[in-house]
Amino acid sequence: MYKFRGFSLIELMIAVVIMVILASISYPAYQQYVLRSYRAEAIQALLTLANVQEQYFADYGIYQADPTQLSGVAMITASSSTESGRYLISLTLTDSAKGYVALATAIGLQTADIDCLSYQLNHYGQRNSDNGVALSCWQ
Repeated sequence: MYKFRGFSLIELMIAVVIMVILASISYPAYQQYVLRSYRAEAIQALLTLANVQEQYFADYGIYQADPTQLSGVAMITASSSTESGRYLISLTLTDSAKGYVALATAIGLQTADIDCLSYQLNHYGQRNSDNGVALSCWQ
């Protein structure tokens, strides 16, 4: 009697089908994880911007309108976007340069993160005070 060793074609196809099912379940979860991980970059950019704005205010008595002119804001490029290019940083002065509102808006691939498309921080330290995005995005 001669005994064959190895897998049959049916067994191999079943294993492939199981792998495809597992991959189709795990890939969307991985994509959401990647999107959530870039949220930290927007938060870090806004908090660093707020810190340097307060230092600038202590020195000059007003806030700076251009985030690229502030020293210590290394994560904001000349185009006012974060290093990865997933968030656009904008800065609006209020109250005759005695206040500001910093906004990080998702661009490019990050727009797939529909739960947290923008982050807002003002000179009082209030987060998302009037842009309607949940504070849970800051966690």
